[in-house]
Amino acid sequence: MIINNFSEILEKAKYLHKTGKVDEAINKYKDLLNLNDKNYQLFYLLGTALIQKERFTEAVDALKRAIKIKKDSPVLYNNLGIALSQLNQNEDAIKNYEKALNLKPDLVDSLINLGIAYKNLFNFKDSIKFFNRSLKLSPNNYLLHNNIGNLYKSLGNFEEAHKFYDRAIKLKKDNIEAINNKAELFLQKKDFEKAVVYFNEVLKINPKFNYALGKLMHTRKNLCDWTEYEENLNKIQDAVKNKEKVIEPFPMLSIIDDPSLQLKNVLIYNESKFKKFRNEKIKLEKKNNKIKIGYFGAEFYNHPVLQLTKDIYKYHNKSKFEVYGFFHGPVKDKLHFEIQKYFTKFFDINNNSIDEVVNLCHNLDINIAINLTGHTADSKNSIYLNRVAPIQISFIGYSGTMGASFIDYIIGDKILIPEKNYRYYTEKVLNMPNSFFPGPERIKISEKEFSKKSVNLPNDIFVFGSFSNSYKITPNIFNAWIKILKLTKNSVLWLLENNEIAKNNLIKMAEINGINSSRIIFAKKLPYEEHLKRFELMDLSLDTFPYNGHTTTSEAIRCGVPTVTLSGESFASRVSASLLHEIGLESLISRNIEDYIKIACEIASNRNKYQSLKKKLKENNKRLFNSKKYTQDLEKIYENLVL
Repeated sequence: MIINNFSEILEKAKYLHKTGKVDEAINKYKDLLNLNDKNYQLFYLLGTALIQKERFTEAVDALKRAIKIKKDSPVLYNNLGIALSQLNQNEDAIKNYEKALNLKPDLVDSLINLGIAYKNLFNFKDSIKFFNRSLKLSPNNYLLHNNIGNLYKSLGNFEEAHKFYDRAIKLKKDNIEAINNKAELFLQKKDFEKAVVYFNEVLKINPKFNYALGKLMHTRKNLCDWTEYEENLNKIQDAVKNKEKVIEPFPMLSIIDDPSLQLKNVLIYNESKFKKFRNEKIKLEKKNNKIKIGYFGAEFYNHPVLQLTKDIYKYHNKSKFEVYGFFHGPVKDKLHFEIQKYFTKFFDINNNSIDEVVNLCHNLDINIAINLTGHTADSKNSIYLNRVAPIQISFIGYSGTMGASFIDYIIGDKILIPEKNYRYYTEKVLNMPNSFFPGPERIKISEKEFSKKSVNLPNDIFVFGSFSNSYKITPNIFNAWIKILKLTKNSVLWLLENNEIAKNNLIKMAEINGINSSRIIFAKKLPYEEHLKRFELMDLSLDTFPYNGHTTTSEAIRCGVPTVTLSGESFASRVSASLLHEIGLESLISRNIEDYIKIACEIASNRNKYQSLKKKLKENNKRLFNSKKYTQDLEKIYENLVL
């Protein structure tokens, strides 16, 4: 009777599992294990179901118990490896995949999973080796083609990545992973129109697919396409509150000014990305007289982060500090090679595994690691999991909390991160005495003469401008710009032309709101030196919100252009306030959209007030570009942490 009942419950549990009622199946498996805990198949089924529900720690326990009963099942070792890999324990996962292959050398799933695990460890050589072995055994495996595409994407070979994603989709038309991966590739290549098509396809197949809605919204923002903007914004906010994986940390910064929600979101992201790791503190041992600083970043090329930080590397006191660079980015241009002379040693770690990077840093005795990239493109945050240095700091590249226990500090200032907001940061805040935002003391500005006519600006008219990226323009901020134009008749709005679709969408929105398209003028992209030079034709820069124009605001100030900003609560929305406060122009910092509009209109209509602002800006802006002092202040922070 008991046996019959057991069999009936088991069949019922399998049916529930097969029909997608996984939670109910898990409960049934557990009931059965209370009756018989010697049945390896039950532990296997339970472990598999737990993996499906992303309860990986429990899955590991169930599968280990299954293996204890039956040690010769390759599938058990393979599934244990999957659960371990999801917990970021890729080395242990590899051992289990190898055990599976010892029992069954042609087990394709384990070969594929080995390729994935080695890719996760940035060991691309072994990754491709196992993927190629898998291809010989299973040339029509759509999962395999998708994973090889992922490998080529990691290597920056987008053409090959697309080929493998296309093959994966050809083999399985509703292959959501491959469709999503193609969308992400198009987004990386800035082919936003195609990215929108593929992200929409993903959401048709599964409206809850991890991070797809956030990526669709971010992609549309690059096109200034605000389709379903408020609806999707509400969906994202609700999803984050419900702990769903709906938007990655970086895209959220430009749509929501709420540091508490940003913290919730980054914790959700880190929980899945860095679910389990060794974050053991390393004892700080200063083995020589110099403090060893490691700067880690994807941006050691002609990128805003390098433009902002290059003087720091130049002016570091080399009698007190050894300065090391660690590059994991996609571009090696002239500036990439020029900057290396300021480092004690400079390493390209693009093709190094995590363990190799960690061991290199330990052998060098790096005291402080500076993460310049954070949760932005081409990040390599996995290297910090196992501690490349006893002290690990987030600086300049990512405008928010990393939300990670492996990042100890964040560089800020009292305006950027008010003390009342410290609770929204997992890091301890290290305040610079002045603005946290670095700026090189000299930037080459073109000597080319620009006239208003040469850039299609009318003469004798007040020029409002914003040279920020399109994704930073929200419907609310654009509506504010429209109101400013309506209230200042003799004015135009000068925007950076990021792409043709964004340009057309903005013109269309202006016309819908009663502004003639002739009052919205677009600036073509120019070489950086010329771009800076043409700033002199702008009268007043209008900042974006909730993601301010960080480098853009710094550039405007350098070129003598006042900036009106809207300061919120989040890091990204307070950078311009930090810069303006430093040069005594607090009058340009608004706290709400109504004041933002009012300040801009008053400046445009009051010539004396405008000239007074310009004079004060000219007198004070050098405070932001004293690189030697900035570096000395930063060094004091480093010394206080180590000495």
